[in-house]
Amino acid sequence: MTHDDDNWMSDEEQEELVLTLTRNEALFLDDSFTLMIEKERDDHIITSMRPVQSTAGLAVPLDLMDKIGRAVVYTTHPDNQGKIYELPVVLAEAFMIREIAQSFIKIGDEPVGYNLKRKVCELLYADEVAREDRDAQVTRLLKEVDWEISIPDEVDTPIDNT
Repeated sequence: MTHDDDNWMSDEEQEELVLTLTRNEALFLDDSFTLMIEKERDDHIITSMRPVQSTAGLAVPLDLMDKIGRAVVYTTHPDNQGKIYELPVVLAEAFMIREIAQSFIKIGDEPVGYNLKRKVCELLYADEVAREDRDAQVTRLLKEVDWEISIPDEVDTPIDNT
């Protein structure tokens, strides 16, 4: 499976989701990611620009680095103070963001890690959780229904055989 092939992801994985980012969230993501690079050798080793440790939490593809860079430019521009950036992501990118969004991370008073984790999980799982909730409600309602139908042995009205 190579990333050069346009069909390396299923249709579901290619579906675009929209993650909203604040300035601090965009900066946190930019600080947490490093560029994933492939070394030119026969064994196709993938590595990162920076060591993946406290300086960078995860090596990501160039496409995601570009998207995050645009979010940083938008949210840090003086004309956009306090505005939200809509970041389009595919499923794999959403999981990459989820991976580094540690819920205890704060920037100033903003719980950036928690907010990112919540937003990404909402994108990934909200429909499924809503479906599970509906299924549970239907199951509960069906259990409450009295399915026994009583049919009297005798019929009050005679049958007309003519």
